[in-house]
Formats: sequence, structure tokens, C-alpha cells
Amino acid sequence: MITLQNEQLTVNLSALGAELKSITNKVGFEFLWQANPAFWNKTSPILFPIVGSLKNNSYWYNNQEYKLNRHGFAREMLFDYQQTSATQVVFTLQDTDATLVNYPFSFQLQVRYQLQGNQVTCTYLVTNTGVQNMLFSLGAHPAFALPELANGSYYLAFNKDETLARYVLNTEGLVTNQTKNITLNHKTLPLTKPLFYDDALVFKHLKSDCITLKKYRK
Repeated sequence: MITLQNEQLTVNLSALGAELKSITNKVGFEFLWQANPAFWNKTSPILFPIVGSLKNNSYWYNNQEYKLNRHGFAREMLFDYQQTSATQVVFTLQDTDATLVNYPFSFQLQVRYQLQGNQVTCTYLVTNTGVQNMLFSLGAHPAFALPELANGSYYLAFNKDETLARYVLNTEGLVTNQTKNITLNHKTLPLTKPLFYDDALVFKHLKSDCITLKKYRK
């Protein structure tokens, strides 16, 4: 386990998947879901080189079929890492003979975590180390611990006005062209459990470039 620490936060990370495992403040409050295997055994996996699922877990490239499982392979691989200070670590993953079997691209993925006051910043750098154009997707999947979620205590705040069209997922977890409109209330979307009964919220063409998770004040 790799630990970053400053006067306000303590952060634990794993080289397996370069995954955030814990974020606690000076009074011991845990901000991350703690991977209860009865529900979901991850905390903050990195999704690479795909986000989501492929039909039959397969795709075609240059007339050859390849296989990739949901969310790709990075989250299940050991990263090399260099802890450059008490508040910063850089993880690195490169292609191997095993990855090239089902992802025929040479790459380097670097993930930098840094503490800045009461914030944890995460920066991704993807480098194409081959000669052909490289196709990839990259996603973050942090799970935050939200007490009182059933009471609608939290919301997402968008920084621009939005007309949200939620793209529906089918029973295989694939994005369809069917949409359902979601109405924002003054750029905010209240979070409730029923909102996620149909799996993830998928939006395209958002105008907002910042979405903040907030708690309603009592």
C-alpha cells in the first residue's frame, strides 16, 4: 500500500490498478466506499482502454477479432510507481505481450496523484508509443461514501445550463439510442437511489466542464 499525507488528508493507494483505496481527513472521515465484496469490491478503478462493455466482449480491428472485458484490463494490472514526495506518486503501465494479444497498440499510461491542501488531484497521461493511430477510451470510476443518500441529501451541480438526455443501457449493459429526459433544477440534479435503478447515467454532448458532488445544507 502506498500512502500520501499532508496536514489535512491521508490517502492510501494500491499498485494493483493504480487504485485509490482510502481518503480520510484529519478527523478520520472516510470519503471512499470501502469495497464491501457483497456489493462491489472496488473503490476507484481506472477504466482503460475501454469504458463500459463491448457486445460479446469483442471487437474487430484491421479484419481481426479481439476480446476485451468490461472496462478493459488496466484495473487488474500491476503498475510500476514512483513516490516523488510525501504528497505525490506517479503510476506507470505499459503494453506487454499479454495486452497486445487483445489490444494491438503500444502505449504508456501514467497516473499521477497529488495532495494539494484538502484536495486530491488525479492526472492521466496516455502516450502512443507505437507507429499506428491508437484507439482508446479512458475513465475514472471513484465510489464516494455518501451517508443519508436515501434521503436525497446529495446532488450534482453542473456549471452550465443543461438539457439532459439520458442514454438508456440495454440488458447487456450496452448504450442504446433510446433516451430519457432528465430535468435539472437550477443546474442541479438531486441524487436518489431510484435514479440508478436502470444502471449508470450516460450523457452525451454536455456543455458543462465541471460537475460537483454537493450536500444539501440543513
